[in-house]
Amino acid sequence: MVAIYRKAYPEGHYLVGVAVSNVGSVFMRSERHAEGEPYFREALAIFEATLPADHLNIGIARIKLGRTLLRQGKTAEAARETLAGHDILAKQQEPSVSWLESARGDLVEAYTKLGEPALAARYRGPP
Repeated sequence: MVAIYRKAYPEGHYLVGVAVSNVGSVFMRSERHAEGEPYFREALAIFEATLPADHLNIGIARIKLGRTLLRQGKTAEAARETLAGHDILAKQQEPSVSWLESARGDLVEAYTKLGEPALAARYRGPP
C-alpha cells in the first residue's frame, strides 16, 4: 500500500502516512520496536505536513511512537510523544477510547520509570 499511495499521491497525502504507520504497527506487534520507530516518525512527519495539528491521526501516531520508544527504553522521549498524542485525543474522544487507555497506561509506566510518581498518579485509574 505504501508504494501504491506514494505513486498515486507524489505530492504527499495523509493516506501515505496511514500506510507507513501500518507498517510500523506490524513491527510493533512483532516486538521489533527499533525497526518500527522510523515508520512512526515518517508517518508523523507526513501527517504533520498534510493534516491539521489536532487531527486524530497525529495523536494516534504520537501514541504509537511513544509506545515503541518506551519499549526501547527511551523513556523521556516516550513520555513526551505519548503525552502529546494523549492530549490531542483527550480533547476529541471519550476517555475510555482504547487509544487513550493505552496512552494513560504508557504514561504511568514512563513516569514511574522516570521517578515522577505524581505525574504517574495523574494518569492512573479513571480519568
